[in-house]
Amino acid sequence: MLKTLYANSYLLGKLVKKDIRQRYQGSVLGVLWSMLVPVFMLGIYTFIFSEVFQAKWKIDTGDTYEFAFMLFCGLSAFNLLGEVMNRSTTLIVSNANYVKKVIFPLELLPVVLTLSALFHCTVSYGILIAAKFFLQHSISPVLYLVVPAAVPLVVLACGTGLFIAAISVYLKDVGNVISVIVTVLMYLSPVFFPLEAVPDNYRAVCGMNPITYIIENFRNVVLYHTPLNLSFYAVSCAAAFAVYLIGYVVFMRTKEGFADVI
Repeated sequence: MLKTLYANSYLLGKLVKKDIRQRYQGSVLGVLWSMLVPVFMLGIYTFIFSEVFQAKWKIDTGDTYEFAFMLFCGLSAFNLLGEVMNRSTTLIVSNANYVKKVIFPLELLPVVLTLSALFHCTVSYGILIAAKFFLQHSISPVLYLVVPAAVPLVVLACGTGLFIAAISVYLKDVGNVISVIVTVLMYLSPVFFPLEAVPDNYRAVCGMNPITYIIENFRNVVLYHTPLNLSFYAVSCAAAFAVYLIGYVVFMRTKEGFADVI
């Protein structure tokens, strides 16, 4: 796969840019929406959870913005995976023109989705970091570790996209199933709660969710000012690469029949 990505790096870049532009095509503000929407959502989270619900985490720091930042950080990471999963269900069908081209490497398409989602995720985290700096007057000294923290998330999303894109060609009901799975995964992930708040009897269930430890490490680096939890990182990397390997094998073994089905 790395060889394919390197050989088609120019094409990959063009497809990612095209995908990002198409999302905002025809809108007045264009790509600016990728910044305005996260800013708006962060403001909503701050107001609803900090002022209306006065929601607090397990450790009360007295910070008005605490829960909003925690929620936004978790959702920004999860939304990357959720976006790739949902869009992968129609990826091959909506790009049938590429399927007909023998020389086009179809395995690039899930990578394009992942990198496009990564762009929006990066913008969201940039806004979160800026908000934390201006509202709390602090910035994480280990912020550079956000790059390695993102590696298992990107690999997991890419592998999941490959798998879903492949089986969606043959099983038309996958789209409905994936929408339910994404919702279940979100509520089983530490998006709305910290992992340490989960009772010990049920913590193993959350641990089975491959994105759980990824979210925790993003919060460690961006919000808690602490380095990566290496045990969490090892588990998340192992799970991500396992999912990617499965997705890649399934995609490569089934892609020859895409043209016949479509």
